[in-house]
Amino acid sequence: MVDETDPKASDVDSKWWYCVAAVPIYVVAGLVAGVFATVLFVAGVAVDVSGGMGIASGAVIVAILLGTVVYGLAGIALSVLFPIGIYLDAKTLASADVSWDPDPVLYLLVAVASVLLTVFTLSVVLALYYLYRRNKAVGIP
Repeated sequence: MVDETDPKASDVDSKWWYCVAAVPIYVVAGLVAGVFATVLFVAGVAVDVSGGMGIASGAVIVAILLGTVVYGLAGIALSVLFPIGIYLDAKTLASADVSWDPDPVLYLLVAVASVLLTVFTLSVVLALYYLYRRNKAVGIP
């Protein structure tokens, strides 16, 4: 672990790693929301079967659709911000006097490929690896 009072760690002034950290958070939030939506839908169907006349499941479907639209728009924004964020953060780390010297262009290319080809599946692995290496070199996150 890097000492927070280390002057080398304080030289790195980049908040772009937040975009990198958003990828695993986005995926976990999607999994949790999917489980919640499933439970909510089953509860709505149960209410309708016991005399709800379709109102409960209809309301649940509308809520799920709205949530899906918001989640999808966030995913589109993250698809753009993740490669930019990892590139700019790696560029800042490469120019700083820290123990790790990431290649910004390589991370940009891998981030773009992982977003476009695997729809965040490998992006999570890349983001976690990057944040781990960043933590070892800088102490943040």
